[in-house]
Amino acid sequence: MNRMEKEKILEAALFMSPKPLTLEELNSIAEINSRLETKAMMQELMSFYNSRKSALEIAETQVGYQMRVKEEYEEKVQHFAQNSMFNRGVMKTLALIAYKQPINQSLVIQLRNNKAYDHLKLLLTEGFIKKEPKGRTFSLSTTTKFIEYFGKDFGKSSKPVAPSASDLRSSINSEVNKVMEQKEEQFAPDNE
Repeated sequence: MNRMEKEKILEAALFMSPKPLTLEELNSIAEINSRLETKAMMQELMSFYNSRKSALEIAETQVGYQMRVKEEYEEKVQHFAQNSMFNRGVMKTLALIAYKQPINQSLVIQLRNNKAYDHLKLLLTEGFIKKEPKGRTFSLSTTTKFIEYFGKDFGKSSKPVAPSASDLRSSINSEVNKVMEQKEEQFAPDNE
């Protein structure tokens, strides 16, 4: 397989993947034996997208590389994205945790109702939040998977850390920002 064909495979993989792809994954997909060669190809693809002034970009994140819509276009087109992983109630619970982290589980339940126990179980199972014992309750915060899923780069550190609330307020996906910015009564109990 020639170099151009490998670049096309890399581009197609980035387009299809909902999460950032590591160099190892990209090497495997395009059958490349050298990390340096893959990095060089990724730089070429990034330059290509930048030079054509596309609404899409290939970005290097903490975890790897991701194709995504540039921030200036995201709000206008994001309603086309399907968020089938979580319903609105789960997203509201996740937004509350992201906005107020670290937040006590007891406060999340108080603000969101008993359905939040199911939301928390799902978010923990999927790896979007973590919980640590704190007295008679738990302290909840987001994980690196949360950052990966919403496609934001919180620095080049490979150390998995939950972002601070101020980082989230300024950097997180616009849909989550919309949810977080809703009036406090929208975090009131609902039937979702």
